[in-house]
Amino acid sequence: MDGQAGAGSGGADPNDPFAGYVFDEDFVRGATTTEGSARARMLARKWANEPPQHTPWRADGPSRPPRRRRWRTVLLTVAVLALVAFAAAPDRVFGWFGTSNTGASDDPMVQPAVSGVATSVPSAGGRRGVDPDRPTRKNPFAGSPAVNYADNEAGLTLPEVKKVPGYSAAEVTEALDLTRRLLIAGNLDRDVLAGGRPAGYLALLDPAVGEVARIEEALRANRWEPDNPVSWVTRFDPREIEQVGGVVKVNGITSYDVDGEGTLTVHADYSFVYPVAKVGSGADATVTRSVVRRVLETKVYRGPRYQATPRGRIAPASVGFDAANSSCTRLDGFVRPEFPDDDSAGPSGTSKTVDPYDRSKPIEDGVPGECGRVSRV
Repeated sequence: MDGQAGAGSGGADPNDPFAGYVFDEDFVRGATTTEGSARARMLARKWANEPPQHTPWRADGPSRPPRRRRWRTVLLTVAVLALVAFAAAPDRVFGWFGTSNTGASDDPMVQPAVSGVATSVPSAGGRRGVDPDRPTRKNPFAGSPAVNYADNEAGLTLPEVKKVPGYSAAEVTEALDLTRRLLIAGNLDRDVLAGGRPAGYLALLDPAVGEVARIEEALRANRWEPDNPVSWVTRFDPREIEQVGGVVKVNGITSYDVDGEGTLTVHADYSFVYPVAKVGSGADATVTRSVVRRVLETKVYRGPRYQATPRGRIAPASVGFDAANSSCTRLDGFVRPEFPDDDSAGPSGTSKTVDPYDRSKPIEDGVPGECGRVSRV
């Protein structure tokens, strides 16, 4: 199966690796039973001595607040065609759909370590065991940990709102809401998923960053390079693929902070699980899933150094994505799922196997066009 991807108070102890973190009771209770808390402690110890370096993405102008330059990171990992996996190891069919690869990555509460003033708690839809069956139109999430993810917008949880230096609580609320709306418009809008123009997404962007023109051109060209629409929004080819049911499963976290330049920054990391079938394939059609993980960073600019972000708009500072189960031979502006009953065999792939449901790790780095393997969808 193929995939594409496109990373405190004044009295606080300065040596405390968790200074500046805010965890509510539910998060702490969940974190104590998951692998994610160990990773968080490890990263906190590391970052206490070696803080992550911010990469500047725009430069100041000589005479007036500059127009912002886009910094966009697109990550790419690809996996072998479904047919190759099934043909090479037919006894692993059910494992491909989740029975032989369970563990911490199946727990919707396990998330990558993040920092910020406040971090949202993942929205879980339940604690059911993973169904060993393959997906169908009636049960499109069978065999997937996504059965315990929240449905659609309910999965896009937001953290507690607090004022931060230079920004009021109302401004933080607006930044969080706009980032959430951006994720909805680009990944859950049914017209966009069916290959439509992401008008709602574009309407939320700060025009000063130049992103709108680039996305418009990418949509017109509809190719992988130089700019691929999937870098920003999730779209399937409506001539070939249809969504199964009205639910997309969603899981992830949002946090926010003020960066080293005093700019309010929202960090969002979410996985979207899309059940799909071939157009016109009928009630007994083969159903598969594509898992798209998006890492989005948005900013709200204030102060004399920068051109202020207009109210009601948000500036995307960086985007990254992984798309598990999307053809690595048909690279264009769509997510292109492969099905186990497809006639053509894909490349064998040499990359390590990646579990798209393992959210304890950061988004996977890869080489554009490289083929590899995902363990399941």
